[in-house]
Amino acid sequence: MKISERLALLRAGYTKAEINEMIDADANAPAEQQPEAVTPAADDGVMRVMSALASEIKDLKTAVQKENIANTTLQTGAPLKAEDILASLINPPEKGEK
Repeated sequence: MKISERLALLRAGYTKAEINEMIDADANAPAEQQPEAVTPAADDGVMRVMSALASEIKDLKTAVQKENIANTTLQTGAPLKAEDILASLINPPEKGEK
């Protein structure tokens, strides 16, 4: 325990005996296990998998875009005249009628 931590405990109202008990309890407590370090070989494997996954997603995105473009149809027809637009607003055609 650091000196600054001990001083903070003293200011908080703990006695010297209580602080010493806390220090002894910390010393007797089992040390926390450190996480295992990732080996470079394992890290390389993960990077290869991530790279392959990113490539697959990119290919899938491209395929979906190409399919969407292929399935898109443009409606080409005669250009509209101002009279046709006004006529459709005033007297809209019935369903099935063009």
